[in-house]
Amino acid sequence: MNTLQLYKYTSWGLLLLNLSMIAFFFLTKPNPPMRDGARNFRPRGIELLQLDKKQQTEFIGLAEQHNQQMRGLNDQQRNLLEPYFYSLIDSTKMTDRENILNEVQQLERQKIETTFHHFQEVKSILKNEQQADFELFMTNALKVLLLDSERKPHPPKDF
Repeated sequence: MNTLQLYKYTSWGLLLLNLSMIAFFFLTKPNPPMRDGARNFRPRGIELLQLDKKQQTEFIGLAEQHNQQMRGLNDQQRNLLEPYFYSLIDSTKMTDRENILNEVQQLERQKIETTFHHFQEVKSILKNEQQADFELFMTNALKVLLLDSERKPHPPKDF
């Protein structure tokens, strides 16, 4: 075998090796960690409160109702904040910034009160023996709701 043919086979071998290593890195890359959001908390909440089937149905209904209310309030807030920040781009559009900020503040207050009322409703569906579990439920719910500061930072992104 002459040297030209040896170099040709070696080049093809190295190319195959490189392609297989690249494929290996892409196929074995770990998935990003799952975020424990509000939707993922429902099964945990049902477990913590030890709800029966009827209570589970009520709990899920209350959660859906609360989510709809929060989406509506968030949409209202977004509609108020868009013109507020776009006024930086187009100064010809006059916006009453103070009035917008007051309305946003009222919406935030409404979101807090709605969430408080939601938790009161959840507490009202519990039986006497389940009331003791409510404290643990609230502790876990508040960690999700307030994005607990003890959370680990996300791993750096690959470039």
